[in-house]
Amino acid sequence: MAAPPDADPTADGVAAALSSLCLVHCLLMPLGLGLAPAVSALGPVDLHGPAWLHWALLALAAPVSLLALRRGIAVHGDERPWLLAALGFLLMAAGALAHGAGPAEQALTVAGGLVVAGAHWRNWRARRA
Repeated sequence: MAAPPDADPTADGVAAALSSLCLVHCLLMPLGLGLAPAVSALGPVDLHGPAWLHWALLALAAPVSLLALRRGIAVHGDERPWLLAALGFLLMAAGALAHGAGPAEQALTVAGGLVVAGAHWRNWRARRA
C-alpha cells in the first residue's frame, strides 16, 4: 500500500536535522571554551555566538516541524508528537531568551532540541505503524 501524498517521512528527517542545529551549537560550546585562550589573541570573541542565531535556527526548524507533524497527524491521528514538539520549541525559545546567561542557555536549548527530535522520531514511528 502506498503512503498518502502528505505522509512524506522526509519532512520529519529535515525537521529533526534543523532542530538539531541548536543542539550541535550548544554541544560545541565546551570546545569553543577550551579554545578560547588561543583564539582570544585574534581579538574579542563572542563564544555564545550572536543572539540572533538561536532565533534564526528556530525560524528555520519550526515551520518544517509543524508541516511534518501536521502531516503525521493527518496519517496517524496521534497529536502527542505535536505536543512534544511544542514543548521542545518552548524550551529552545527559553534558551534563546537566556542568551549569555550561562549554563541555563545551553541546558534549555539542548533539552528542547532533544524533545523536538524525540517528537519527530515518535511521529515517524507512528506513520510506520
